[in-house]
Amino acid sequence: MTAAPLTHHDILALVAPFTRSGRHVDLPACDRIQRRVVFKPLEHATGAPELSGLRELLELEKFGTSTYRLTRTLVLPSGMKARLQATGREPAELLRRVDAVAADQHFQTGEGFVVAHHDALLPDAQIPSLTSGVVQVGELTLTMTVSAVRSVSADVLLAAPPGQTLDIPHDLLAVLGWAWSPLTRTPQGWTGKYRLRGTPTQRTSRAERALQRVAMHLAQTLAAPPSHFHDQHLAARWRVVFRRAIPILTPIFLLITLLLMPKLTLDGRPGLWTLVYQLPTVLIAISFMTQDLARFEMPRWPHRASAVSWLQLRVAGVVPKVI
Repeated sequence: MTAAPLTHHDILALVAPFTRSGRHVDLPACDRIQRRVVFKPLEHATGAPELSGLRELLELEKFGTSTYRLTRTLVLPSGMKARLQATGREPAELLRRVDAVAADQHFQTGEGFVVAHHDALLPDAQIPSLTSGVVQVGELTLTMTVSAVRSVSADVLLAAPPGQTLDIPHDLLAVLGWAWSPLTRTPQGWTGKYRLRGTPTQRTSRAERALQRVAMHLAQTLAAPPSHFHDQHLAARWRVVFRRAIPILTPIFLLITLLLMPKLTLDGRPGLWTLVYQLPTVLIAISFMTQDLARFEMPRWPHRASAVSWLQLRVAGVVPKVI
């Protein structure tokens, strides 16, 4: 059964607590059939100069008979957005919870980058839970999407501006640590994973720290020529090679162990026998601990890039080389 559209009186009743807080309904922008109430943009004053000109866009949606969703979208003059959503039965309570989260809490800024958080206020949570984060470095955008399912890694997408492609190495982010997977080229850009574990609060905290760190890494890396990446992260690149080789090394070590066992003279040293026997099992466990799905591949050896720019013009039908 289709829910009845909002009437003029319904809208006036819903917006009463918002009016008291200084918000004013934008009647022409409201969608009565979709049961969505839109408020006029509101300027937000923050203590951070880099966030000056911040505007608030507020929407209230009604589902069923008594469920509401309040969405606050904060927009910087550059067009970058951060979103906060809360769902419940009382619009006034939703507004109170949303207003309790400071506007500048949704943004992180630094030299050459801006990070925006998209959050959700869960019913029993004391702090917002991150649903996704966007890093803007120049014209490049990195998006991290955090799953609501515990122990599922976050999806990462690194995209170039329209009409251009990114000419980057697979390990551009993996050099940051084992939580970051190597990147894979897709039609949408470069995709990867960031390993997240723990409670929703822990996952949010770790994801926010990861966004801050990757933003600084990208700003510093992309400000230098591509050839500098190899020199600055040489040791980390070789660690990535070893990590990627673990799945394929596992059956190789298993075969070597089986071939050597009859020839080993380890009498009187049962502990060493146990170590040799369990080595393949340990490698298998490590390969699955370091990534969601182990990939059996021969990793490319790192080398210095010859490109002069990270961005290349997109040419139809031509796939850029991978560093």
